[in-house]
Amino acid sequence: MFCKITTDSWEYVGNILYLHIKVNDIGKYISPFVDFGFKYIFGRDETKDFLIDFLNALFENEPDYSPIVELTYLDKEKSRKNKENRGVIYDIHCRTDNGKLFTVEMQNASEIYFVERLLFYSSKTITDQGRPGRDWQYDYLPVYNVALMNFELGRFKGKFRIDGAICDLITHEPITDKVRYILLQLPNFDKRDDVESCKTSLERWMYNIINMADMESLAFTQNNELFQRLDDVASYAALDEDARREYDADVKAYRTAVGQLKYTAIKNRAEGRAEGRAEGRAEMIKAMYLSGMSIEKISKITKVNEDEICRIVGS
Repeated sequence: MFCKITTDSWEYVGNILYLHIKVNDIGKYISPFVDFGFKYIFGRDETKDFLIDFLNALFENEPDYSPIVELTYLDKEKSRKNKENRGVIYDIHCRTDNGKLFTVEMQNASEIYFVERLLFYSSKTITDQGRPGRDWQYDYLPVYNVALMNFELGRFKGKFRIDGAICDLITHEPITDKVRYILLQLPNFDKRDDVESCKTSLERWMYNIINMADMESLAFTQNNELFQRLDDVASYAALDEDARREYDADVKAYRTAVGQLKYTAIKNRAEGRAEGRAEGRAEMIKAMYLSGMSIEKISKITKVNEDEICRIVGS
């Protein structure tokens, strides 16, 4: 059975805003929110024009940006795919004809050291370009990190796009163009329910990416040959048997990852409430003891055994 992923609401898990995804029984398109769907659409030589167009849409308003015409996918072993993380994070590595390295990833779950991980892997992409010998003058290619995040960072609450670089703290002028971070917080894309308001190429891409698995037909195909082809490529019915099997397995992995995320958040909230109640009870016991009430009487009132009360009050 094909499981359709829809995106009709948003929710908080813990204190983090997430794109809320339901599972239905039928659907026309694969979802880019699972590993197979993301890489089938953006990570193959047959569909590289989708990734080229998406990346150009990200930077089309930058005055000094040189549009990408061609790109080459790098070693597939760089991509992090396994049973543990394929429902959470997956990425694509490529080198463009205008001399840039891109890592494009979809991340479905927050993590404590998310930004630190981005820094770590971008640094590794830089150091991997090093060459032995004194002749090398650190002339490495710029590294661009693009993350489609199915959650928001607390410090950037309500913001859709975050642009990071190494800059002067006072003037905000870039110190170097060798590393960039572009983070797209999908829950904060405010045009996801308003197709008519999507005017830029990036807005149209985001609308289709977010809503794809819940659509009967893709948007913006009337006058756009690329989206017309995307309509065919992303069709679940067009997948062969092996591809369907892999996609269905990734949907299952995604659902498991989301379930684990919710369970952890609920468990942490419950433990937090229990801890809070225990702390409140201890404070009450201390106050009763300091007021001159005997340990025996405190035990009768609070239903806490006398040994525990002695431990709390330090008697």
